[in-house]
Amino acid sequence: MKILIIDDEKIARENCQMVLSRSGIDNLIVQEADSVPTALKAIDAFNPDLLLLDIQLHDKSGFDILQTIAPRYIPTIFITAYNDFALKAFQVSALDYLLKPFDPSDLTAALLKAHKRIQNDRILEQLDVFRQQLKPAEPKRIVLNTADMLHIVDINEITHCLADGAYTHFYFTDRKTILVSKTLAHFESIIDNNQFIRTHQSYLVNMRHVTQFDKRNGGFLILPNGVEIPVSTRKKEEVLAHFKANH
Repeated sequence: MKILIIDDEKIARENCQMVLSRSGIDNLIVQEADSVPTALKAIDAFNPDLLLLDIQLHDKSGFDILQTIAPRYIPTIFITAYNDFALKAFQVSALDYLLKPFDPSDLTAALLKAHKRIQNDRILEQLDVFRQQLKPAEPKRIVLNTADMLHIVDINEITHCLADGAYTHFYFTDRKTILVSKTLAHFESIIDNNQFIRTHQSYLVNMRHVTQFDKRNGGFLILPNGVEIPVSTRKKEEVLAHFKANH
């Protein structure tokens, strides 16, 4: 845990250092600042997890620091000789508010509470990242440009594509078709090859829509609407490997 002590009194910073050294918290990295400008530079460079913050800093206050770095939030324990700022401190989400001269045990208790809070926040952040990774990906879309219209389609709704010279026929789950004046090779290069396989010189197939693989007579795939897609001899092993990996 990285802690920044912000206090314009050297002895106050030394007292905090002494308590930190005896806190029992492992892997502490501590830096000091004695003014608002030095504190802001340290926050930017050091990126602390916790502030031990005095309120009166020469001609400015600890609140000036928190206001400057807003909306960024850094957990903060206020340590001050003034007891009339407690309400304001908790309004800015202070973890604790200790009066000078503080009892070392009070600061130790506040540090342990802060350490637990920071660890819990990190766990929650990691869980959130994990949940984001598990979220199903947004449907990918592709633009099909025909003579009179731009069609923006979800690739999951494409069942297969058929080459026709310099043209490509797109077939969809709703039985709609679109003819585009680009080669099948062009679309093979931009469509997800984990989902689509070029099963034959003339066919690119969305494997998510395949219901059967008939291995007789060279082999062909069967789609829900009964359409049969040929599988070339050299592509047969790739198709079989896809089924083994995904089923």
